[in-house]
Amino acid sequence: MESKTVKVKAKKVDDTISFHNAFGYELVSQEEEGNKVLLTFERDKERFEGNSYHTIRSTEALYSRISRPFPLAGVIMFIIASVLLALYFVMQKTFAYYIAFLFASLTCYGIFVNLIIIFLIILVKRRSLLKRVVKNVSFEAGTDKEFPLKNNIKKETDKTWLIANNL
Repeated sequence: MESKTVKVKAKKVDDTISFHNAFGYELVSQEEEGNKVLLTFERDKERFEGNSYHTIRSTEALYSRISRPFPLAGVIMFIIASVLLALYFVMQKTFAYYIAFLFASLTCYGIFVNLIIIFLIILVKRRSLLKRVVKNVSFEAGTDKEFPLKNNIKKETDKTWLIANNL
């Protein structure tokens, strides 16, 4: 059983609940603190059938990578390229194959430029990508309450067919 607590503004409560429901969380408690609301969600692994839980977890990781505010891979590649360029200048007198550092540095700078371009494209389309990720995870994992999947069907009781029996 996983649990998550989120503090949001009162006007964003419904959006937050629907967002976490898409990832399989169910609202357990709701406490008001001034104009903020403390929401507690829980998710049970056993509730999902087949590979649904793995799909939800991987899509959650994808969502967090897309919503990251900075290009982590680009920054790392820039640091590596800068270190290799510095090694090129430092090793000119002592290392016979110092030119390899220049080629490696230029390669890393090229990869850095590609990563920055990809980051900028994702930055421009971030909002639509995030909406699509949330929509797709709810369909693939069966957490959308509008689809009659096994996870969304209530258990049958004596009162389930009450209306049909009275007709």
